[in-house]
Amino acid sequence: MILERVSSFSVNTIRDKVAWVLNHYPESRDSDITLQLNYWKTFESDIYNGYSISPEEYYRLTRLTTIKRARAKIQNEYKLFTASTEVKQQRGVLSEEERQKAAEDKPAYPMFTVYMDDSGKNADNLIVGSVWFSANYQQIHRAIFDIRKRRSFEKEFHFKRLTQRDLPVYKEVIDVFWKYANTVSFKLISVPRAGIKNVNNAFSDIYYHLLIRGVEHEQKTGRAVLPRTLQVWIDQENMAKDKLMVANLKDRLKQASQNTFDNNLRIDEIYTVDSKTNAILQIADLFAGSANRVLNRPGTTLNHKDELAEYILKPLGLNLGMPRNEVVGDMTVHISL
Repeated sequence: MILERVSSFSVNTIRDKVAWVLNHYPESRDSDITLQLNYWKTFESDIYNGYSISPEEYYRLTRLTTIKRARAKIQNEYKLFTASTEVKQQRGVLSEEERQKAAEDKPAYPMFTVYMDDSGKNADNLIVGSVWFSANYQQIHRAIFDIRKRRSFEKEFHFKRLTQRDLPVYKEVIDVFWKYANTVSFKLISVPRAGIKNVNNAFSDIYYHLLIRGVEHEQKTGRAVLPRTLQVWIDQENMAKDKLMVANLKDRLKQASQNTFDNNLRIDEIYTVDSKTNAILQIADLFAGSANRVLNRPGTTLNHKDELAEYILKPLGLNLGMPRNEVVGDMTVHISL
């Protein structure tokens, strides 16, 4: 699936690489020249480094016609990473419904990219953990890939499946995020399960409140001020349930953009993908799983899972007592840079 490959940086074909650039550089969606330059800088940086090139080097780079053809297929057939209404009009691919919404179109803003996963469905506390990126995180993908290759580690990073033998690999991957801490933040919400009748609806609310509080936190701290575009990736579970949750979540976020953020938060898309091939969603699982381990600790005996939980949470200022950073109704919001 193209979305899974794009979100996991498992991009080998020209089409997948073009999709990756369209996703991470929204300005490329409206300009094939911008798309071409970002494509070259990302995937052919050994030839093009953002400056001038010789005629000989130009012939070695992927041609504009090839990139444009892949872009058209992605935007027009797959309906992914689409252009602005104005550019669609120029390209002659605007639907009647989109023409009616032309007045609502907004310019491209810098991107919030958020990866989210939940934990504790059958425990005393419901938890959603998230990893936030305010800038390009291609280096993180590559660093994780290099660790996997060097250690011949092909398994999925998953908190529940963590073994003592694999703990050093998990820690090394977590260290990658501390290295790029200036562009990454971890945020989570925990909610006592007591009194909640519908866990699925509760998780939908938790996802929403975590996103809203997360945007407010980024704005307040000055890490990533508005206006911004919000893109969300959630671990896929049940396709029908996921579609309903995504639809409701998008509607609520659009309302919040208008009522809370003065239309300075543009909702790009909410995607649900399988985390098996997505390293960042797997890290979100480790974060949520670590919080779950602390809040829903099964006993007093400590093991390698408790060691990983401490390794992840302590640098974030979230100690094993899980201090109450902020309270929203019955929800405890734990936010850290």
